[in-house]
Amino acid sequence: MILHYYERGDRKNPTVLFIHGSASDATVWLNELNIIAARGFHCLAFDLRGHGDTRNLIQPSEKVKLDIDTHIHDTVETLKYIGIEGPITIVTHSFGGLVAVNIAERHPDLVSKLVLVCLPAKLIFPIKHFLHFLLGKPLYFIQANLDFFKNTPLRPRYKSSITTNAQVLREIYKHVKTWNSFRKVPRLKSKVCFAAGRFDMVSPAHLIYLLHEKTKDSCFELFKWSSHALMEDEPVKFQEWLYYCLNED
Repeated sequence: MILHYYERGDRKNPTVLFIHGSASDATVWLNELNIIAARGFHCLAFDLRGHGDTRNLIQPSEKVKLDIDTHIHDTVETLKYIGIEGPITIVTHSFGGLVAVNIAERHPDLVSKLVLVCLPAKLIFPIKHFLHFLLGKPLYFIQANLDFFKNTPLRPRYKSSITTNAQVLREIYKHVKTWNSFRKVPRLKSKVCFAAGRFDMVSPAHLIYLLHEKTKDSCFELFKWSSHALMEDEPVKFQEWLYYCLNED
């Protein structure tokens, strides 16, 4: 299917595709789209299937299959629809990195560089069990009382997370809980840039740094005052670092 997307900049310029994480949407990248496009790039941000405005294009149900292959197919098909042949840079956050790594592995001529922000190297024991618990009765309770939670002073990213269909989140979790970036990322032909937040519990910085050490010619940046959302916690530093990554040979 063709995903809902945001577009900024001239299509004649180098293309940068932004992919959000689970329980999020493409609006988390709007500041980066505007800033990076103004610096000479063609920028796209997709709402993955089951997220953001793509939710209006398909109604998730028990029969919807939302595995990695589906997200890869949707992303590649949407790029073809827009007329993007590559090579491109893909900037990702969290789960979006899993999608991008698999795209780079299967379509090496399409992807020249990956900028992996808070990529889950692998889910550690406490977080895995916390997510399993959260996606049970607590999520049912939250989504049964959405009107109340929507009116609380939450960041837009968190409001997006509580409105994402529960079945979509459970489908993603099935693939994330067994993911191991060490099996794939070091073998990629694409240039890789890593970013980690010092206080990130979902994607611990020490594991991302270890992955960087095992990935040839990669770069690594630690955001000392960030948790899992670097673009929100340290936006100015993040945007400057991102621009540096996009221009690095």
